[in-house]
Amino acid sequence: MKVIVVGAGEVGYHLAEQLIKENKDVVLIDKNINKVKYAQTHLDCMVVKGEGTDMDLIRSLDIEKDDIFIAVTDSDEVNLITCFLVSSELKLKTKIARVRRLDYSRSNLLQNNYVGVDFVVNPELEAARSIVNTIQQGVTAGTTTFESGNLQLRDLFIHKDSILNGASVKDIRQKISEDYLITGILRKNDIIIPKGDTKVYEGDHLFVTGERVGVNRFLSKSGVIFKRLKHIVIVGGGRTGKFVAEYLASIDKNVKLIEKDYNKCKQIAEQIPDITVIHADISDESIFDEEDLGSFDLMLSVTDNEELNILTSVYAKESGIKKTISLVSKVNYLNMAAKLGIDSTISPKISSANAILKHIRKGNIKGVYSLFDGKAEIIEFTIQPKSKHKNVPIKNLALPKNSLIVAINRNNKNIIPDGNFILDEGDNLILFAKKSAIDKIEEFISK
Repeated sequence: MKVIVVGAGEVGYHLAEQLIKENKDVVLIDKNINKVKYAQTHLDCMVVKGEGTDMDLIRSLDIEKDDIFIAVTDSDEVNLITCFLVSSELKLKTKIARVRRLDYSRSNLLQNNYVGVDFVVNPELEAARSIVNTIQQGVTAGTTTFESGNLQLRDLFIHKDSILNGASVKDIRQKISEDYLITGILRKNDIIIPKGDTKVYEGDHLFVTGERVGVNRFLSKSGVIFKRLKHIVIVGGGRTGKFVAEYLASIDKNVKLIEKDYNKCKQIAEQIPDITVIHADISDESIFDEEDLGSFDLMLSVTDNEELNILTSVYAKESGIKKTISLVSKVNYLNMAAKLGIDSTISPKISSANAILKHIRKGNIKGVYSLFDGKAEIIEFTIQPKSKHKNVPIKNLALPKNSLIVAINRNNKNIIPDGNFILDEGDNLILFAKKSAIDKIEEFISK
């Protein structure tokens, strides 16, 4: 299967990088020579200088109907026109467009597929959804919520004084006897699928799967403190900040939004009258005292400047704000933010990639969730009537190396299975896998 990605910006490059790691035949197209040269140097795929609207170029790629076309340039119009042309001439089954303007994405032309787009992804909206999900979980740890039941995966950073520091997985199970599974460990950019004698150390990210109640109890007994989040300040009035502000206002939160662009402030104040909009530059520390920001429960730093987001969150914690969320993209910043005490980080490119991957996978897949810049993934899929895995105990499955079944939802009941658990038609499986195993996982799911 060939995947054509038009646009080598942040989302397009990241998506191509992930798909290459899965041994997909990727073609990356961009009109910017600097982006093309960078991609040619760093990616093991075909990189072409050109435009997605150049149908002579597109036809030269020998695209087949089952191939996938993704347009993620910085221009909504280019993405829509490109998908329309490809749909008209090549009849591809899957065309995906990045569309940032809400009036476009809500248009009847897109809703009814008149322009040939099968799926629309909005990076800012996907990031906002991730932020809302994190807030709903109390900003206690990075949260991935699955389609099946109320199962979720939480990412817990291990600090020096954590009671889990130095403990083995077996020891942790004995200390905290709730219904959960330690799914994986991120240690110095390497994913570990743990065994009973695997130890957890300072600086690790611990991935824990289970129902919300069980995972919250695990976090509480691990020393995580839950706070009621009523008073929230948002730094940045861009699309992500605005989306989140609208949601928080709808559930009766006390919201202040700080934005340095006066015109944006005026527009947001008119569109969301139930929040307080402040025209100010957050880099001026006097704003913390003037607006008594230290008394707030949560600060969201969602400007376009990820360095400013991190610095703002760190200063917010020092000023007394209990919880912080930062919008960041660079994987190195994700690790740095956790070490600096920032409670949660959200990456627009990862949120967007997760949304796109869900629509391009083979097999009976309900959801795909990328973890830590694609180093691991959670894949959610259903056992079909003719599946070879039906009526087979988990211990007898030929699971690919570096993968693990972490949970099963059967008839709306969540189960943390052992090796003797026998799979049945209709079971929804949640599988954790290192990036190196993804290609074989797709084959496994399709059987």
